[in-house]
Amino acid sequence: MQRFRDTDAVRVPPLPDWWPGDERPLVYVTFGSVAAQVPPAVAVYRKALEAVADVEARVLLTVGVGAEVELGQVPPNVRVERWVPQADVLPHASIVVGHGGAGTTLGALAAGVPLVIVPLFADQDWNAVQTARAGAGVVASLDGIRGALDTVTADGSYTNAARAIAGEMRRLPPVDAYVESVERR
Repeated sequence: MQRFRDTDAVRVPPLPDWWPGDERPLVYVTFGSVAAQVPPAVAVYRKALEAVADVEARVLLTVGVGAEVELGQVPPNVRVERWVPQADVLPHASIVVGHGGAGTTLGALAAGVPLVIVPLFADQDWNAVQTARAGAGVVASLDGIRGALDTVTADGSYTNAARAIAGEMRRLPPVDAYVESVERR
């Protein structure tokens, strides 16, 4: 079996200046593009907001398109957006809090960003366990997000493991090479 990686980004765009003059680390919170359409999602987002309300970080929470999510009071360190391209956010993030979906997990690891994973459904439990086993993240419950964030922030081994995985991924041929190899056949 041959493995490939995404094609390299041409550029890393700056994020909008949602936190003028604030240079604290960025925590990216996302539960993917589908979770917001599931009725219990509001509780998931509210628990996440509660967990990050007083962290010493800028927090970007994306809720996905296609659903209305009433979050109530949003802490001042948090910016809520429906959609921001993940590839634009990850180069700026210090930690990703997410559901363990394949796109979020692989994207964060490719960017060398450790994860706090709160599995919600599908393959997310498996992705979470594998990420934790690799040392690049922590599996958490909704009530455990803050503790997991504190653990990942305090222990640089999670970032080191995520960066090592990103290095391994960068050494793989880009997916364009696969396309070229098929075209040569």
